[in-house]
Amino acid sequence: MKLVLVACGTALATSTVVARKIEQIAQENGIECKTVQARAVDTFSKYQELHPDAIVCTCQLEGEIDAPIINGRAFLTGINLQSTIDQLIEILKK
Repeated sequence: MKLVLVACGTALATSTVVARKIEQIAQENGIECKTVQARAVDTFSKYQELHPDAIVCTCQLEGEIDAPIINGRAFLTGINLQSTIDQLIEILKK
């Protein structure tokens, strides 16, 4: 089971939309995946607690994070969406 931490400003609407899209993409590609949402200010502590396989964010992150970080804005805007999906799938298949 892969774990993706999804971060946005308040961990409400934006991260919910992105998290659902990530879960759908994972399912379509046969990858077992769980998402956890976090506010931007809580992302580093959640990263330390959960050790996710990837972090998808729609905001700036603070702290030293040694996990792949994907810019999640593409899931909202559609700009560079396919390359972002490809990047996510590559990380989750490892």
